[in-house]
Order: sequence, then structure tokens, then C-alpha cells
Amino acid sequence: MSLDPSRQMELMHSLFHKVQFDTFEAYDDPRCNVTAITQETFTRTLPHLPADICVEEAYERLMDVSMQLAADDVKARENCCGPHEVHLIPLVSLYGFRFGEVDDGFRPWLVEVDALPQSERAVYRLIAFLGWTNARTAEVLARSPGWTSKLMKRAKGRLTSAGVSVEELQKGFFDVEIERRKEKACLM
Repeated sequence: MSLDPSRQMELMHSLFHKVQFDTFEAYDDPRCNVTAITQETFTRTLPHLPADICVEEAYERLMDVSMQLAADDVKARENCCGPHEVHLIPLVSLYGFRFGEVDDGFRPWLVEVDALPQSERAVYRLIAFLGWTNARTAEVLARSPGWTSKLMKRAKGRLTSAGVSVEELQKGFFDVEIERRKEKACLM
């Protein structure tokens, strides 16, 4: 017996963001289109879940499918390059549910990061948010380290002009998230 449609909607609303966030954290590679993978996961999995499944078991099954799809996606995209091929989930969307747990003052700054021009946003997020080196960022984007360095400087300038304390955002939010992801990866 498959899950009734009203229960599917309930599970989708309660679990979509969690599966998307956990898949993002597990792969931590913006070449992996986590939003599309999460949508595909739900499309493939929900119709086959039993009607009496609990939320925890549904989450586990969804994550199994999501991890497999993400692994396949990362392999397929290893040679992609360019900021236009980097899938950046808006930070406000990705971390919106956690603003009650951390200082809500970061929200407007994350909005400004999300509003950066595409190439600057890609470089800034790879370096500042994911903690990638300038060299790795340049390699993944198939650009020179000088190009990525120039875009990083330009992005920081735009953010500062928009009222963002780039240093405080880095130390108070991005560095904390980098460390939290590293700790979580060590536990797996």
C-alpha cells in the first residue's frame, strides 16, 4: 500500500528542506545541484513509501536516494567549470530555518551575499563560505588565480559598500559553519 496524497504533502513540507540541507552538507560541492537532486529524490521516493511510514524512516529512505543521486551528480560534473555552472542555493534559503539558533543579525548580510553578481558570488562563496583556497576555486572555475583574487576583492568591496561587515560575517558565521561541517564530516 502506498502513501496517501495528503500524507505525501505533509512529508514533503516537513522533510524537503532538511533533506536538501543535509545533502548540501554531505557533498559540500557547488557543482552538485542539490535542489534538483532533492526534487528528484522526492519524485522517485514518495510514491513508493508505505502509508504507515514514520517521518524518521521516510527521512532515512529519502536521504539514501539523495546521497546516491548526489554521488552520481558529482561524478558527472567533475569537469564542469565556470561560475554559471556552480549551483548556489541562496544562503537565506539554506540557513533560514537556523536563524532562531544563531544571531538573526546575519540575515541581511547573507541577503547581500546572495545579491552579488553571479561570478563574484560564486568566487566569494567558494572561498569565504566553503573555505576553498583561491587556487582550488580558480581550478574548479577554469580561471586563473589572479581572476578569482580580483573577483574576491571586488565582492568584498561591494559587500562593504552595502553595509556588510565582511570580517564579522566571516568570523561570526562562515567560519563557524565551515567548522561545524568539518566536525559533522568527522562523525560520519
